[in-house]
Amino acid sequence: MLVRASSAGVSLDAPRDFTTLSLILEDPGAESSAARVGRWIDRDHLVVPAETLATMAGPVASETGWRAGFDQMIAYATAKGWVDGAGGIRIHVESRPGG
Repeated sequence: MLVRASSAGVSLDAPRDFTTLSLILEDPGAESSAARVGRWIDRDHLVVPAETLATMAGPVASETGWRAGFDQMIAYATAKGWVDGAGGIRIHVESRPGG
């Protein structure tokens, strides 16, 4: 999954890809937009509730097997220590504008 943030809003690309989860900040206003779906814990990580990601997946989330794949991704992230006690998953910033 790839979370894309820009000054226009936040979207989820590749909602069927459970092998990666990262955040792309596309322009200078992207950090503010990303903060609408999660909370910044440092410059390189945004924590987003797992259910927010499921909602962002839209109709794809109702496909057969999607929830099982999503839950496996969350279980993996939990085992790595990337999920907090409230169900928020830490997402690494993959790229920033100009960087």
